[in-house]
Amino acid sequence: MRLKKIIASLLIAVLSVSVLVSCENDREYNETEVILAAESLIKKSEPLNEIYYGKGFLFTETGSGIYKKIDSLECERYGIHTIDALKERTFEVFSTDRAELMFSTHLSSIQDEDGNILHYARYYQHTSGDESYIMVNGIYEYSMTNRTVYDYSGISVYDVEGEIIIVSVPVTLIRTDGKEKRTELKIKLIEESKGWRICSASHAVYDENSDAYEDLLNQIK
Repeated sequence: MRLKKIIASLLIAVLSVSVLVSCENDREYNETEVILAAESLIKKSEPLNEIYYGKGFLFTETGSGIYKKIDSLECERYGIHTIDALKERTFEVFSTDRAELMFSTHLSSIQDEDGNILHYARYYQHTSGDESYIMVNGIYEYSMTNRTVYDYSGISVYDVEGEIIIVSVPVTLIRTDGKEKRTELKIKLIEESKGWRICSASHAVYDENSDAYEDLLNQIK
């Protein structure tokens, strides 16, 4: 009887804590913690994905050339009034390397050796006197036209690569023509000094002109 009580106590102890998982040469991690972190981060990444890869900030007709002043209602909707605030929000969700990649692609113009602009930034901060606001590239060709609906209840740990943990998330991709595609999106997480961060794309592109689906898992760091 004493042995049975001891075994029962051990089983209760095991079931009352989250399972720690580890693989050879990979980090040990708390599965429940990772899944909860993934859910929180992916939810926070949704508006950022729309800003960086989707339709982006709406804008007014005020401005010159290709750049137009951001619609003030957009600032209120996203709670973002400056490029610095956008960067801060991005660092709260994405890893340092991933965030810097997003900044270099969307918040910086690229010039050749002769000073010719090869790539125009999507957004920049305009300051004139007491006024300061975000300017939006009005002709920017964004890649993500589809909506992504995440099934957060289905998040699971897919794989571990050293310090990086890959989670799998069931998603439904919905194109503007109404066509849908259900798939599993793989998203990479890494733990930095301020907590877990996404270190890969957390969105997917469902091509409007074909049935092609682009998994952005390998666009990391």
